[in-house]
Amino acid sequence: MSLLSLTGVSKRYGEVRALDRATLSVEPGTLTAIVGASGSGKTTLLRLVAGFEMPDEGSITFDDLQIAGPLRIVPPHRRGVGLVSPEGALFPHLSVGGNVGFGLESRSDPAQIAALLAAVELDPSIRTRMPHELSGGQQQRVALARALARRPKLMLLDEPFSALDAGLRANMREMVKRRLQAEGVTGILVTHDQQEALSFADQLAVLEDGHV
Repeated sequence: MSLLSLTGVSKRYGEVRALDRATLSVEPGTLTAIVGASGSGKTTLLRLVAGFEMPDEGSITFDDLQIAGPLRIVPPHRRGVGLVSPEGALFPHLSVGGNVGFGLESRSDPAQIAALLAAVELDPSIRTRMPHELSGGQQQRVALARALARRPKLMLLDEPFSALDAGLRANMREMVKRRLQAEGVTGILVTHDQQEALSFADQLAVLEDGHV
């Protein structure tokens, strides 16, 4: 049984058809990579799953519930989906601990924050640092820890390693893969790097001109 299903999903921006009757199924506990050239619809697909955009046609079902379609739209915060963007998008006014704690019910629980930082291979002592004091790789790990704090069933990764150098990029990719597998979180990675996609995923989807 699929955890996530997109059926005949289309999305237009004016005259541009970003997705054209796209259909995709993702099984629970698996890692899927979506590849395609710039403008092929990769990020649009993730934004539709996350709930930041609504499809013009078709439906999206997640965990046996229609979350987007003609009958229903579920808001992003109620979907149980985590998202890590290319730049990490940490809250600049919050410390590392504040950023990670944002996803927790008890936002100031030091034990939970320390455990999440350790899970992404960061020393819990950095929890008092501000985002601007971190390296790019550290910021991405904090962003992942913040997303994991919400215990999502599905993690969306929108080219999260694109700003990192080659060596760190490979290490981060392997760390994220191990962490998602250890947590039993289903993952979807958007990338333009075919080698990265093949080393990360159980399933590969190719987007071209809005078609899967």
